[in-house]
Amino acid sequence: MSKLNITLSSCVRVSSKNSSCSSCADICPHDSITFNENVIQVDKSCDDCGLCLGVCPTQSITLDGFSTINSIFNFLKSDKTSLICKDDLPCIGVLDSEYLLSIAILNSHDKLELMCCQNCYSSTEAKVDEVNYLLEKLGLTKKINMTLNQPKEEQEDKSRRDFLKKLTLQEPLDSSKEFNKLSGSAIKQKILPNKRKLLYMAIKRVERKEVFEKIEEKRISFISQKVIDDSCDNCSFCYRICPSGALSTDKNGSLINFDTLLCLKCKLCHDVCESNSITIDSFHIKSFFEPKVEKLIEFDIKRCEDCGIIFTPKNSENMCRRCTIEDEEARDLWGI
Repeated sequence: MSKLNITLSSCVRVSSKNSSCSSCADICPHDSITFNENVIQVDKSCDDCGLCLGVCPTQSITLDGFSTINSIFNFLKSDKTSLICKDDLPCIGVLDSEYLLSIAILNSHDKLELMCCQNCYSSTEAKVDEVNYLLEKLGLTKKINMTLNQPKEEQEDKSRRDFLKKLTLQEPLDSSKEFNKLSGSAIKQKILPNKRKLLYMAIKRVERKEVFEKIEEKRISFISQKVIDDSCDNCSFCYRICPSGALSTDKNGSLINFDTLLCLKCKLCHDVCESNSITIDSFHIKSFFEPKVEKLIEFDIKRCEDCGIIFTPKNSENMCRRCTIEDEEARDLWGI
C-alpha cells in the first residue's frame, strides 16, 4: 500500500486546466504518476521512493508518517556530516534545491556529503550543482559533495521497506474522490511551504556581502523575478491563482505587485496568462537579504457606467467587458 499523499488544494496542476506542471510524473522512475483531467493519479507500481516530493513546487505531495522538515531538524541537531539514503531519509531525492541550500547554510560543518541511491543520483547531481553555485554567490565557503551508495537491488528495496516500516501507515488518498470535495476557497488559499520558511531562517545566518550579484534565471530553480509588459490587460488570473501570494493587487485591482521571496517558480502565472505578458528576469541575490514588494505594472481604471464595477478599459470604453457584451447582444437581438 502506497504511503504517497496528495493535497489537491495546493497542487499546481489542479489549480488550472492550463497548468503545464508535470514535475512529479516526469521524475517518477516507475511511471507511477499520471494525470486524469489534471488530477494526479498514483498506481500500484509506486514504491514510495519520494523523488516526487523533491520536485513539487508547493509541497503538495507527502509521505504518510514522514515529515521532511522534522527530519532536517533532527539531522542538524545530530551534527552529522553526511545524509544517507534509506537511513536519514527515505531517499535524498525528497530534498529539493531549496532544502539542500538551507541545510548547507545551517549545518555547522563546511562540507556536507550526500550518499545517494541509483534512483536519485542523477536528479540530485543537478540540485547539488545549483546549490554549490548559490553558496558561492552568497559568499560562503560551504560545499555539498555526493557519492553513489549502490547496494544490491534487493538490499536497496529492503532498506527502503525497513525505513518506511518506521512510519505510521495510513489509508492512501483517493485523488478522484478528494477532487470532488474541493472547494474554490481551498484552492484560493495562499500557503507558503515549509521549505521557504526554512530558507528565510537560514538566510538570516548568512553574512551580507558588500556587492550583490545578479544570476541567470536558469541557474536557480525555486524562485524568480517577474516582469510584466504593457500587453497585460489586467485580467487578474495571475494574482488570483498564485499559490503563495507572490503576485497581488490592491482593493481596486489597479496594479500588480510582486514579492520575490514568496515566488515558488511554479510558473502557473505564465500558464494562465493568455496575453503572454509575464516573463522571468535575472534573479538578484540582494532579494534574499532585502525582500520587498515591487510594483510590476499599474493600470488606469474606471467605474462602469452601467453596473458600477471598477474595470480596466482597453481604449476609451465607459462600460466593463461584461456589460459591453450584453449591450452588443441586446443590439443584435433588437436589430439596432
